[in-house]
Amino acid sequence: MVNPNTAARPEDTVLPECHIRETGVLPEHLTAFRRQGVLALRGLLDPVELEAVQEAAGSLIDDAWRTRSMTDTIWTQEPDHPDAAPVRIEYVVDKSPVIARLAGHPLLLRVMEALVGPNLIPTWDSMVFKTTAGAPRLSWHRDGEMYADAVGVTGAGRVIDVGVYLDPAPEDNCVWCIPQSNYWDDDRITATAERLNASEWDTTGAIPAVMRPGDVLLHNILTLHGAPAVQGKQRRVVYFEYRPAEVEWQLGPHVPEYVGRKQQVLRSCVEQRAAAHEHRDEEPFDYCPAEPFRHWVGRPDLTTLRFPHEENWRW
Repeated sequence: MVNPNTAARPEDTVLPECHIRETGVLPEHLTAFRRQGVLALRGLLDPVELEAVQEAAGSLIDDAWRTRSMTDTIWTQEPDHPDAAPVRIEYVVDKSPVIARLAGHPLLLRVMEALVGPNLIPTWDSMVFKTTAGAPRLSWHRDGEMYADAVGVTGAGRVIDVGVYLDPAPEDNCVWCIPQSNYWDDDRITATAERLNASEWDTTGAIPAVMRPGDVLLHNILTLHGAPAVQGKQRRVVYFEYRPAEVEWQLGPHVPEYVGRKQQVLRSCVEQRAAAHEHRDEEPFDYCPAEPFRHWVGRPDLTTLRFPHEENWRW
């Protein structure tokens, strides 16, 4: 007999989604994200911008293959190994003006403002990708439990990973996630992850985040997720992470000065996008954090958009 208190509700078995250009973000979309820990924004990128970001991403990956450098690049093995493949590039906003302009996307930032709050700051920017050379399984995990009471601080979804998809991600090459696991305690997370990771690929209790090029996947950093190993398929995703300035200022994980630096980065990305001819018809994002959290004021102009985490770590 099924226990009605533990049975999955219909909305727990499908990926919540918002057709952002048709409806904007509605209260029910925000509620779904806070409850489920995941939300798809369908069709955020128009075809012109999608093509530009795809080209920029391809150039960064080609540079990684050409240089075999480990600077800001993660490989499956040491780069000089014949089977090594790059899988992640950090600080992509600094490496590509196209991706910097993407980080200033007004529709995306308005959704982040609604979820994270007006004091949002960008914390991580990277590109994670699977080339046709293949990539290993992404084990079931959470992206961050950096606070003493992780669920209390971020369970409702104010620390968010944003994945902008540049390639199709069908069921056999997409992220899978477990709805509402953003509210689970450490013991339940550990037990579930150990059970799922004990076999090559187990999706018990999970839903697939099937994505199309130009779609965006939001997930709470505490949502348990993973992805299968794949060969012969490409999947490129530009990731941005956002956190509330007040949480970062008081709890970290970065030093307080990092808040002002990353506010400058966000403002630069918005300004670069507003100045670009191809985005002249957009209404730029209006970044208006509370007065006590305008930490960019009085700071010298930026000479870089790259602020390494290890140079700004509080702990």
